[in-house]
Amino acid sequence: MKQFYHITWVTHNSRTSQRMITYQVKRQSPLILDTDDEREITSIIAQIVNEDNLQILAYNICKDHIHLILLCHEEEISNIVRKLKGKSTQLYKQRHNIQEIFHLWAQKFSCTVIEDEEQLVNSIEYVKYNRLKHALTDDKKLKQLIECMIIKLKDIHY
Repeated sequence: MKQFYHITWVTHNSRTSQRMITYQVKRQSPLILDTDDEREITSIIAQIVNEDNLQILAYNICKDHIHLILLCHEEEISNIVRKLKGKSTQLYKQRHNIQEIFHLWAQKFSCTVIEDEEQLVNSIEYVKYNRLKHALTDDKKLKQLIECMIIKLKDIHY
């Protein structure tokens, strides 16, 4: 059965994980995206979402992380996130002619099951307005890209 999930992931080195602390991994400078990067990455992700007919109800990108609400089967989550992260990294590297080792995203991601309609509505609102929470500017071009990949609740196919 398909369920709704709130999924987040962060840019490379933007957070310190317990594993990094435990193994004393030396932290490098965090990757912080500018507005052009956010638009470019969102454009790439929108392309994947549309090509793969993914059901995304909310999406936002905020300098060092992404939030999205996804409807899918539980067993599909890892592959979907792997493709979104991997393909966005690959195309970003190509477009910027990056030849050396480059990590756009951290390895892990967070996934929370959305249990009921109230949580779904609250989660959609949280994601939708996440840029405001982080005091980031409202970007019309970014909004347009996001609107191209978002599906409305009434259009959901279970």
